Amino acid sequence: MSPNHSPPPSSSTRGPPSSPFAGTDPTLYTPEAVRKGGRTAVPESSKAAGKKPVVELPAIRHTAYHGLNPQPHDLPVFVNEIDAASREFISRYVLVQLIPDGNRDIEAGSDHETELTKVQDKMKEYAVFDMCVPIYSRGVYLRFDNLQDAGAGKLILEQHLFRCCYVDNYTFAIAKSQDTAAIDEFEGQIRVEVHAVPVVSGLPIMFTLNDLKGMHDDLEAALSRFGSIRDFVHTSTDQATMMFVFRFEFYSVEVANRARASLLDHTLTRMDQHGLWSWNLIRAENWTGPRPPNSPHRRLPRIDDKGRFMEFRHAPIANAPSLPVHDEREGCHNKVYRSKIVEGSDVRTTIMLRNIPNKLDWMSLKTLLDRVCFGTYDFIYLRIDFKSGHNVGYAFINFTDMSGMISMLDKVEHRGWPGYRSSKNAELSYATIQGREALVQKFRNSSVMQQTPYCRPRLFITKEEAWINQNIRKTGVEVKFPDPDNWSKFQRSIDSARTVGLFPPTGVVHQSIDRAHLSSYDRGTPRDMVHMYNQYGHPPTFKGFSEQSKRTVEQLFHAQFGPAQSGMVSFENIPLRLAQQLLGETGSPTFLGRSTDPGVIARPAATQAYVATPPIPMYAYAAGPAYTSNDLYNGVGYYQGGDELGDFE
Repeated sequence: MSPNHSPPPSSSTRGPPSSPFAGTDPTLYTPEAVRKGGRTAVPESSKAAGKKPVVELPAIRHTAYHGLNPQPHDLPVFVNEIDAASREFISRYVLVQLIPDGNRDIEAGSDHETELTKVQDKMKEYAVFDMCVPIYSRGVYLRFDNLQDAGAGKLILEQHLFRCCYVDNYTFAIAKSQDTAAIDEFEGQIRVEVHAVPVVSGLPIMFTLNDLKGMHDDLEAALSRFGSIRDFVHTSTDQATMMFVFRFEFYSVEVANRARASLLDHTLTRMDQHGLWSWNLIRAENWTGPRPPNSPHRRLPRIDDKGRFMEFRHAPIANAPSLPVHDEREGCHNKVYRSKIVEGSDVRTTIMLRNIPNKLDWMSLKTLLDRVCFGTYDFIYLRIDFKSGHNVGYAFINFTDMSGMISMLDKVEHRGWPGYRSSKNAELSYATIQGREALVQKFRNSSVMQQTPYCRPRLFITKEEAWINQNIRKTGVEVKFPDPDNWSKFQRSIDSARTVGLFPPTGVVHQSIDRAHLSSYDRGTPRDMVHMYNQYGHPPTFKGFSEQSKRTVEQLFHAQFGPAQSGMVSFENIPLRLAQQLLGETGSPTFLGRSTDPGVIARPAATQAYVATPPIPMYAYAAGPAYTSNDLYNGVGYYQGGDELGDFE
């Protein structure tokens, strides 16, 4: 596949500039017919030549009409209709094929650690990666929520000498060890049904193409309030009931899910400009239908979550719902009981969702929540293992409406995870920290807010807040997480994370041995120093080492730990504390003194003072996405207790 794919122009701009309806093909349709009240127009050139006249149908956008009945649109219009082999192909999935690493280039699948680290370093710098999740499977696959962000993110990586290409959702499903049949080929697309009703019943009013054109414009304006629309077409008309079906595609999958859920809760009603017709949007659902001829799911076999072909045998029933009867007298204080919620004796709001497949990302989790309990939650945190990039099996969700928690009990608990390689069923329990205010205060001063965006907790607007702000269509929109308000606690959290990592060790750890580990996941290694410099400050200055001492350290390190893949490890890539220890053990007179103070991790520490470089702002945030402002999060109270991550377990 060619890595030089470029995002195609929207199909809504294909028509000639003189056409009042963008995207009209002048060789097939003529807008003149629409302006003349829907009558068929015959070109004068056909009459003069004596040829059989070609009847040209009136058109609106990409669709030709025979009366009020739309004709099939020309392919491609939607993203899943674009052939993956064409130069116009674009996708929400990007594969990083080549990663620059100094003087060498790393091919995809050759160095798990370096590939994931290099890509995540760029993800922290640019806002287009805020709604992006990396998956490693013989290369780094990036899943974007927004098509425009996917194109911009691919361009940014290519500008930094990465080599990338788009892949289809079939390839991504195999890389994610997911059943290919579980992938939604029509993601980002919704089906909208509109019912047209005359304002004054009994009058002989004809519904014309001009009225239908007004319906197109009104629907586009109304659904654009949720987010940017990539394209849409009119697919069918039932003239007996005056029912019209439209197919909309959004750039963002999250926006499409939010629009569907919001329109189901609160229908949309509009009136035409002449006041003769009103149309009610009565139904919205995810688009389903026959796959296009070039779909990889048509020409390639189905592969299950274990990598097995499903052509000539029936798929086993995996993760079948099991609903055991629970005795509510068990006495488990963290168990979520429906009866206690209904009677009001248990008013806790924050739950822990357990037994989550480790390759399920937070965007897929939000899709599940929007389908089950839309607008009833305001906090999500899917805890991530920073080493592998996968979740650790549980998430925290805070509810503002108990109907959402009851829906989770009815529709999620004790159910499996179709399409994922997991035999476990979902379980719900109460979290230790309860309430949005406590959760915000817990994480705003935590080192997790300095991790890659997909590792961070998220806040959202609920139905109640949207009603207060008099904009119900903003339900489910993400809001910016508050900045740290206790910098001392924030610094302690970062130091603690750099010392013990995500999971604290169970035994005594010898600091010198721990720093000498060669894995890039150990805190304090050369690669970690580079990461600290890029994120927190200047790297250490190697003062007190002569050239002879540096060569001695390189030889001692080589003798004790062996060479790297490219040969002997250079002095600049050896941890400073280990270099001090090696020279101290050999008694080299060229070293000015051995440290007795461990100091700060990855910072030099010596008995003789050194001249430090001028500090830069330690916590300089990259420009984040344009979140919706919400003043409700500004007055959060001060919170001091607890360690940074352990209180949730």
